[in-house]
Amino acid sequence: MSTDTKPGWFEARLPLCAVYRRHWSDGLVPASQPLSWSVGPLVGVALAVLTLSGIWLGLAYQPSLSGAALSIADYTRNVPYGWLIRDLHRVGTTMLFGVLFVELFRGAFYGTYRNGRELAWVIGIVRLFACMAVGFLGFAMTGSPAAQGALLIMQAHLAALPLVGHLVGPAFLGGAGLNAATGPRIAMAHEAIGFLVLLIAALTVVASRAAPPANPDGIATPDPRDLLPRSALAGQYFTAFLIFALIFAAILAFAPGLGTPKTPLLPAALAIPVRVTPPWYLLVFHGFARMGGSPGGGLLLTVAAFLLLGALPWLDRGTVASGRYRPVYAGFLILFAVDLVLLGIAASEPARGLWPAVTDITAIYAFAHFLIITPLVTMLETPHEVPARLSRRTA
Repeated sequence: MSTDTKPGWFEARLPLCAVYRRHWSDGLVPASQPLSWSVGPLVGVALAVLTLSGIWLGLAYQPSLSGAALSIADYTRNVPYGWLIRDLHRVGTTMLFGVLFVELFRGAFYGTYRNGRELAWVIGIVRLFACMAVGFLGFAMTGSPAAQGALLIMQAHLAALPLVGHLVGPAFLGGAGLNAATGPRIAMAHEAIGFLVLLIAALTVVASRAAPPANPDGIATPDPRDLLPRSALAGQYFTAFLIFALIFAAILAFAPGLGTPKTPLLPAALAIPVRVTPPWYLLVFHGFARMGGSPGGGLLLTVAAFLLLGALPWLDRGTVASGRYRPVYAGFLILFAVDLVLLGIAASEPARGLWPAVTDITAIYAFAHFLIITPLVTMLETPHEVPARLSRRTA
């Protein structure tokens, strides 16, 4: 006799339980996946924190050049727990980009962009770009002198766009410079692109689920005996969430402004600084823009960096996907990560002494990693033998 039960009225029209079973209790994942494989859901956690705290902050935010910083300061000091809401938003931004960068490095190391997952990788890069845009606009909304300087610099970059720059540049700020229309435009763009990020994040999940399952060993078709239901790894997902929560709480308690440039909070006449340092998650691309030497050159290098990230599935010419079996490629990838850290540090320092040379060298190496090192190393390296089954490596 069949044990199937007829779904209820609500489940028949909105099959939430079926979706839950398909992606959690019945969804198969590699049994040998490392802890870094569990960071994906943490992107959703960070986005939820940012969305909820952003809505509460938006209720009191005044989108004007003169009132933005004052409204934030008033909310922080005079609204009960307003300081906590603001710090949750700031730390949530830090944690979101931290998780995104870990996920990006994990994908490059294990080659999760291979074996039919190219589209999921490209959508993930689009998500990163959208998050960068929202992060910049959020920084600009603080109304500080540094934020106003960043807006003028961004307008110069947009004005350098070929053919449409003379239209996009003034449209960005609502005029030739900072004016009464600037604040509302930036706030609206921040909110609109923020909700677009949620849509792209959902699309990333859909594309990832629709693509062939990835695994740390890069095997295109894993043996079914090496797969487990996702629910069997609930402890690992909880461990990743616990580490995320502890780091979040530590930053929230001791350094809520971590990675945010220390500048005067309130704007003043003629107070726009000569040198503008963006938040930490924008420093690498700030280094690319600085190396460009001009708004047009900086914009070109920044766009090229995102295009090369998206093109990684086609730049990787290796026959094996995972860095576990490509030690030379894995070593260069770690060196690339160190190079980006140095680039970010150099971009945060004044452009004097040795720092401009460090910025140029690290930026050049970053592009060389994609254009020269990755194609050559992955094509010439002789990888180690990949086990036919994942369990052979862990047995």
